[in-house]
Amino acid sequence: MVGRHDGRIGAVGYESWFVSARDRDSRRALWIRHTRHRPLHGPDSVALWCTVVGPDRDQPPAVVKEVFSVFPLDAAAGPELFRGQAAMGERSARWDLAINGDQEPLRPLRPAFLYRAPLPRTKLEATVPDGPITGMLEIEGRQVTVSGWRGTVGHNWGSEHAGSWVWLHAAGFSEAPDAWLDLVLARIRVGPVRSPWTAMGALSLGGSRSVLGGLGRRPKVDAWPDGLTCEVPSPEGRLQLSVTAAVDATAAVIYTDPAGGVRTVTHAARADVELTMHKPRTSDLRLSVGCGAYEYGTSQEMPGITPRPLPVG
Repeated sequence: MVGRHDGRIGAVGYESWFVSARDRDSRRALWIRHTRHRPLHGPDSVALWCTVVGPDRDQPPAVVKEVFSVFPLDAAAGPELFRGQAAMGERSARWDLAINGDQEPLRPLRPAFLYRAPLPRTKLEATVPDGPITGMLEIEGRQVTVSGWRGTVGHNWGSEHAGSWVWLHAAGFSEAPDAWLDLVLARIRVGPVRSPWTAMGALSLGGSRSVLGGLGRRPKVDAWPDGLTCEVPSPEGRLQLSVTAAVDATAAVIYTDPAGGVRTVTHAARADVELTMHKPRTSDLRLSVGCGAYEYGTSQEMPGITPRPLPVG
């Protein structure tokens, strides 16, 4: 099953649980998704995805995806564990991971009534905003020991993917080891037009969270597949961000939209993140890390980007 699936998918929709984690020392990283897809036309499907990035810059990320009619009985995903296996041709992957986060979940949509409103059509939460990931991972016959990798667990559901989005998670800053950043930027389709960018997320420092974005706080965004610059308002000040995705750690894939059409997605399991938090009457806080996770998705064309040939579903 997919985590705590509780009927959030309507007549048309999708649900996704994912875990993203990185080992700063070895520069290995993983991105695993368990998804449920109920399209407007065609049969329901579920899928298990596994992407692994190794320390060898000469090798692209390994990606395995298998589509099923129902979830395998031994598959599980949620805020405490991810377990599953997938095969694609001669490639295979297997994982059994425990999540040990003690952070309160992050529900970034603000105000909270947006979780009950028709828009946005995608709802999201970080059930574990930051925590250590431990366990076993096997990809294409290679075993990887996951021991205390820094990561996050996310849960998304809705009737339609956003027209364009950015997702960013960063932790392990040398200047503030306990700090973490979880940020989503999105443009949605409203009739024939796309909305301006909206920001939502939080920056945690010393156990205290600074809310980022929300309705009425419009960010300045310049986003592309291999990086981002943006300025995000906060009730406490202003966050400036610069992100550069590692090309060797980036996988391009296709998300099928339940309402029809597709989204091209580039997911960088390693990215360089630099941030500055400006607060009135205090010194600016500057943090940087080389092992963030950065995802860019859009319904528009991505010139020069060739998605992986993966099963549809």
